[in-house]
Amino acid sequence: MKPINVKRIAHIVLYVKDPDASALWYNKVLGTEVSARVQDGPYKGGIFLTFGDSDHDIALFPAQEGATTGREFEHIGLQLVSRTMDDLRRAYGHLLANEVRIAEILDHGVSVGIYFYDPDGHMLEVFHQLTDHADGKAIAQLHDNGGQADPTQLDPL
Repeated sequence: MKPINVKRIAHIVLYVKDPDASALWYNKVLGTEVSARVQDGPYKGGIFLTFGDSDHDIALFPAQEGATTGREFEHIGLQLVSRTMDDLRRAYGHLLANEVRIAEILDHGVSVGIYFYDPDGHMLEVFHQLTDHADGKAIAQLHDNGGQADPTQLDPL
């Protein structure tokens, strides 16, 4: 039995140069909405964003002057609500239409993900899950394929 049983990433908190500008980018590119703005306290100026179900999925806090941003982590994976690869292709087309800088597209066997950057250089991934998580199928496949991360091509829709 695990001492802590984590199901999914609930939210991420990013330090950004300009929370308002970043919130506009996240709203435009990923379809988030502002759920709250921090009015006071140590995170004053922060903005909470939601995809529509949770009170917040992404939080944007103002970085300190001169702080290095966009290097706090490698990337954050965001599982798409998708049924087919066409949903991922449409996401790719949307990213390209918004002039988002694409890092790479990788085939993990269990999923295919598009890696891209936000305005502060944070790398994000949106992915289509190919193998169901039920009964540990995706865990077993990723284990068996050795953590596959093969560069691949994707035709945008």
